[in-house]
Amino acid sequence: MLYASASEHFARYWVYLMAPIVGVVLLALWYAAMGPGPWKTRFRHFGIFVVLLIFAGVLLVALTRYEGSTGGTSLPKFVWRWAPEVDAGIASAKPVASGLSGGQSEIEGVEDSPQFLGSNRDGVWVESEASFDWKKYPPEELWRQPIGAGWSSFAVVGRRALTLEQRREDELVSCYDLLTGDLLWVHSDRARLEASMGGLGPRSTPTIVGDKVYAFGGTGILNCLNLQSGELIWSQDIGPRMAGHFPEWGKSTSPLVVENLVIISGAEGSGSTLLAFDTESGKDVWGYKGNGSSYSSPNLLKVDGVKQIVSVNAKDVTGHNPSTGEELWRFDWPGKFPKVGQPLLVGNNQVLVTASYGVGSHLLKIQKKDDEWSVERVWKTTRLKTKFSSASLLDGYAYGLDEGIAACIDLKTGKKVWKGGRYGFGQQLLVGNRLLVQAEQGELVIVKADPSGHEELARIQALSHMTWNVPALAGRYLLVRNDREVVCYRLAKSEN
Repeated sequence: MLYASASEHFARYWVYLMAPIVGVVLLALWYAAMGPGPWKTRFRHFGIFVVLLIFAGVLLVALTRYEGSTGGTSLPKFVWRWAPEVDAGIASAKPVASGLSGGQSEIEGVEDSPQFLGSNRDGVWVESEASFDWKKYPPEELWRQPIGAGWSSFAVVGRRALTLEQRREDELVSCYDLLTGDLLWVHSDRARLEASMGGLGPRSTPTIVGDKVYAFGGTGILNCLNLQSGELIWSQDIGPRMAGHFPEWGKSTSPLVVENLVIISGAEGSGSTLLAFDTESGKDVWGYKGNGSSYSSPNLLKVDGVKQIVSVNAKDVTGHNPSTGEELWRFDWPGKFPKVGQPLLVGNNQVLVTASYGVGSHLLKIQKKDDEWSVERVWKTTRLKTKFSSASLLDGYAYGLDEGIAACIDLKTGKKVWKGGRYGFGQQLLVGNRLLVQAEQGELVIVKADPSGHEELARIQALSHMTWNVPALAGRYLLVRNDREVVCYRLAKSEN
């Protein structure tokens, strides 16, 4: 039981790291107390060991600096003090003078992907004209260039591809030309998020609706911008509202637009768990106090025939009337650590929520009878522990990265079907019956989404540093980035 709990918790990585060090110290103590030879000699040797240990610690502090985490394991990353910081070499953002003007110039094979995880915010493309037979038709690299720090993805409409990034003291909403990589416009805020393990820069993805862009920065600045020019229409800074309860790893909500409202998450503790603003004016419309937000993004789902906002929060999962924010139902889901995965609709009235850190993943059955809502847990499992990512659903099965290893579970029972292939704490999309996996160390991998077993179909080395960003698929164009560089691939047209 203890092993099972440790195997799904980040603490095990610290055990792996510290065990050899603790072992050496205990061996030294044993030698000093009970080892062979005269006690004076043993104690002299032990004193030398302690001095060397202290000297090594001082040397480590003097010659290195802490630079966040080595990955999703949460183990610390140390670099030489003279090594450049992540954003030290990035140039200032200067849009090209000859950028796109007026309307969108069409490109063959482009399909809009206007928000986080695609049009439905679930990371699923039922059909695609892009070929994922990468052995026969390898992706064509169109352009590659440096980008500011951050873990945001891209939203794409026409030739405009938008993301958030950090360039020194400025947090930017950046618009790139999908075909060339030219920077078309930027909106800049004097804001900088640095989190101990999460690193530098914003985390969320812009949302594009019509001619407006809604972008939510890591420190709590919500901007509404003109898609064509980047001109600021309105702005709300909710950071001051979260005094004392600002999320430890920054704001990561990708804005949800429902009719005339844009909805984001709020404070981690007391305060507003969800906030809604008027899309045209930015004025407050409603707030839901709740029990505090987490790191997932709210989504609009049709549960038991009723459209509602479903939100994964710090201590629960809730459903809301989109117009008023009224709580329709709540499932208590306590836990000290972050919940990141998106809520996913299963059938007509079930919702799958997944997480790591020992809290388990749950399938919820949600029903309305007369005017009363009820929610019950169908099953709980620890076989799909999505730490930084979300699951993907296909034909009665859920696929995802279970503590960095690809896994498949049966949605009827929550039981493991298969597990295999180590990709680290990355991300994935589901395209047809293929998983497009963005591995943590930068590789792009195609994995067959099939309950018969794990099968890797293709792999390319897209990026060369730690990557937590979700890929963005816009028809036959694939954008991948991390906190250092971005690359755009054009995929071949499917033969089907």
